[in-house]
Amino acid sequence: MGHGLGNAGLVAGIMANTLSYVEKKQRSLAEFVVVVIIIAVMMTFLLDLFFSQQEKITNTAFVGLAQGFTSKVNVVHGQWLMDEQPDTVILSQVNSQEKQYIKVNSVGWVDSAHKSLACQDIWLQTLAMPLKVVKSPVIAIEIQNKAIKNGRLCRYSIANGQSFDYRSDTGKVKQVQ
Repeated sequence: MGHGLGNAGLVAGIMANTLSYVEKKQRSLAEFVVVVIIIAVMMTFLLDLFFSQQEKITNTAFVGLAQGFTSKVNVVHGQWLMDEQPDTVILSQVNSQEKQYIKVNSVGWVDSAHKSLACQDIWLQTLAMPLKVVKSPVIAIEIQNKAIKNGRLCRYSIANGQSFDYRSDTGKVKQVQ
């Protein structure tokens, strides 16, 4: 009989250990699920933060490009005045042999002889870079305006609606609200 109780004790011990093992596994699984949920929430928060900063960076970069565009247009016009009003203004880089040739109109503002892609050409001549800011494409369109006799009105914009206009008859660059 003692032998039978010994087996029962052994079986009870094994059962207790098995239950303890199952409980530990369940607890371990529950902890894992909690950790995964916490990581998912943190990733969501960080991605949201990243994308909100990305838009701010793009907006700031676009404003900087508009200011650079304005500066370059004015430099080209000033050089045109000093060079006795040529059809093409030649800008030289300091400490470099590189020269940039920029087409201007009869009043000395950056312009293009192209009929269909004039605004893209004006952008490329002025900024010497592709129509892109950060990773967002810049859209260049010519707005038909009967009031502009000797030039064109170009609008440069990005996907969020931020844009600036350039008038090649006056050289004015204006942020569009």
